[in-house]
Amino acid sequence: MRHRSFTALLAALIAIVSALGGYALFRVLELRQQAELQTLLVLPEPRAIPAFTLVDQNGEAFGPERLEGRWSLLFFGFTHCPDICPGTLFDLAQVADGLAAEAGAAADRVQVVFVSVDPERDRPERLREYIAYFDPGFIAVTGPHEQLEPLTRTLGIAYRIEPHASGDERYSVDHSASVLLLSPAGDLYGVFPAPHDAAAMQADLLALLAKE
Repeated sequence: MRHRSFTALLAALIAIVSALGGYALFRVLELRQQAELQTLLVLPEPRAIPAFTLVDQNGEAFGPERLEGRWSLLFFGFTHCPDICPGTLFDLAQVADGLAAEAGAAADRVQVVFVSVDPERDRPERLREYIAYFDPGFIAVTGPHEQLEPLTRTLGIAYRIEPHASGDERYSVDHSASVLLLSPAGDLYGVFPAPHDAAAMQADLLALLAKE
């Protein structure tokens, strides 16, 4: 229950206030209406993200350059998450399937990236096994907190590792539940706040793809 309430609070406050850099919510909603979007909160100005170095599920380096050239859906969580993470990744799998059916080859212009904020347990082999349950085309990445924390702060994502003894793997992680949308330029473009509606997310992405 504590995890659910914490996540809900972060989704409401961080996704709208932190990620939007202090801009008034009514302005964001106005932009969303202008773009005829159903659920995406569009930032008035794209936000650049800092340099970072993570590693993906195949043990390959993952940096800002791999967020360029396509729309990127970023979700931060951890593989031992009991509900929020599997539920959100299931929604994103539905979005990916829907885009493939509706947009054809244009669906390749969208990628899904799951960022684990629990590098202690989520090594590449664990990420590879976990993400494959949802969609083998998804990317899963993680890295040291020294790399994760500057990135999450800039993106308005918060997470907290439950204190635990060294070697103890029975701990939880509190984290934001929003899905972030990065533009093909690699900048933060908008936020899909929780709870998520896969059909609405798909419709918004199709609208963006149609304008390219």
